[in-house]
Amino acid sequence: MNCRADIDLILPCYNPPSGWEQKVIRKFKEIQSLFNPVNFHLLIVSDGSKRGYEPEVVAALKNGIPGVQVIDYRPNRGKGYALREAVRHCQSEYIIYTDYDFPYTDSSFRQVINTLLNGADIVVAIRDRNYQKNLPPFRRFLSESSHICNAVFLRLKIHDTQGGLKGFNRSGKTIFLSTKVNSFLFDTEFIYKAQRKKMNIQAVQSRIRDGLTVSDMGFKVLKREMVNFFSILLSNDLTQF
Repeated sequence: MNCRADIDLILPCYNPPSGWEQKVIRKFKEIQSLFNPVNFHLLIVSDGSKRGYEPEVVAALKNGIPGVQVIDYRPNRGKGYALREAVRHCQSEYIIYTDYDFPYTDSSFRQVINTLLNGADIVVAIRDRNYQKNLPPFRRFLSESSHICNAVFLRLKIHDTQGGLKGFNRSGKTIFLSTKVNSFLFDTEFIYKAQRKKMNIQAVQSRIRDGLTVSDMGFKVLKREMVNFFSILLSNDLTQF
C-alpha cells in the first residue's frame, strides 16, 4: 500500500464488555502499522450505552490512541443513527466503518482500503459462503431471504448489504447522511440510494476472522426490520439530502 491518505475509522460500540478498550487500542495500533502510510483517525460511538464508558475506560482510550473521538449521547438510537452521528464528525476524504471487535480479516480490510483509494465511491465487503454456513439456522434463513428480497424487490446489484465493513468517499458520505433508518437495515437503505444515484459502488469478497460467533435474531427485531424494508421499498424521495 503506497498511497498516503487520511481515513476516518468509525467503530459503533454499544454496551461493550469489560476490557474492550484494551482490545481496541491493540487492534487499532496493529492496523495503523499494517496499512502505513495510511493515517487513521478513530471515532467510537457509544450510542447511549449504559456501561463500558466509565471515566477510567475513556481515559485509557485517549491515552492509548491520541486524538480518538468518543461520541456519546442519550438515549440509545440504533446503529444507523450512531454511524450517521459519527459521520457528521468526520473530516477526512475517506471513511470506513466496522464493528469494535474488528471481525474481518486483515486481508479483507486491505481490499476495502485499496478499492476505496483506487476511485470507488462506496466499497461493500460481501461475506463468503463460509459465513452463511456458520450462522444459526434461523439467522441463516433470514440472511438468505434478505439477499433474495434485495435482488427481487430493490433490484440491487449487490445482494449482501448487511456486512459490517464498508467504506466511502465524500460523495458516498452525502448519500450516507441522507439515510433515515436507525437500526440494522440502514446499510440496505444506503446501498439502495447510492445505486439509484448511479454511484460507483464496488463489492469485495471478505472473510470473517476464525472463532467469532454470530448472535441470533429475535422476532421483535425481525418485525421491526420488515417495516424498515418496506419503508425503503416505498421511498422515492432521493433528492432531499
